[in-house]
Amino acid sequence: MKKTTILLALILLNTIIYSCSSDDNPEPQETEPTENRLVKTEKISDTRKVDYVYNNNDLLSGGTGIFNSFGFIFNFSYDATNKITEWNHQETGSGTFSSNTFFTYDNSGNLISYDAVNLTYNGNIITVTGTIGGNQNATIFLEKNFNGLITKLTENDNYTIFEYNSDGNLIVAKNYNNSNVLLSTFNINYDQKLNPFYGQLASIYVERFIEFFYPFDGIYISGFEGYSFPFIKNNITSISENNIELTTYNYTYDTENYPLHIIGNSSTDTIEFDIEYYE
Repeated sequence: MKKTTILLALILLNTIIYSCSSDDNPEPQETEPTENRLVKTEKISDTRKVDYVYNNNDLLSGGTGIFNSFGFIFNFSYDATNKITEWNHQETGSGTFSSNTFFTYDNSGNLISYDAVNLTYNGNIITVTGTIGGNQNATIFLEKNFNGLITKLTENDNYTIFEYNSDGNLIVAKNYNNSNVLLSTFNINYDQKLNPFYGQLASIYVERFIEFFYPFDGIYISGFEGYSFPFIKNNITSISENNIELTTYNYTYDTENYPLHIIGNSSTDTIEFDIEYYE
């Protein structure tokens, strides 16, 4: 679907599966995770799983994944303010691959560059330029609300409006062409239990948002490998497009109401996996 190697792992699994802050637009997910239990493992089978590790601040510091003959290792480095400065990824299998992504920030904590992408801020508008999603010399615009959540993505020939509930969960995405004709509407429903991945990768929220929604082609933010987009507070139960249900998720919870077993069903695939936690 998109370009990062974690998403490549998602594609291999065939699953469908915050923070640039400013003084004027405080972002609630800048705080360190304090409520969540820490996910130790996501497991489909002994040969299809991801194991996670954390630093002394309970922030995700790395992990190891295996998908049959394909494997990968990733690591995050943080600065003194708990912002991610480097993301290292290495793959093994029929071939080898490695990449390093470096993240830089301005004095207000706003993410201003990564890879060949540059971001500039003017009030609640973020202008993003560079090689974005594999598209060279691209320019897109992001609009964020007072809470720092991105509410509009403007591309060259279309734009998408994003709506959130009081918990900050994305509940609606509406895509329009430049003549303001509604092209598609996505609706997302949630349970009332805490998403165990919520609160991580806060400083690179904008990068992750671009990764998942540009160019906009739907909602793929739930399922296996939940740290790919850990910016929703609760667990997704269904995703629909134009009132047609695309995917549903059913959960078995532990005594603390955290997901233990997940079954995701779509029209083309079913995925079933377990989550283990650190004690």
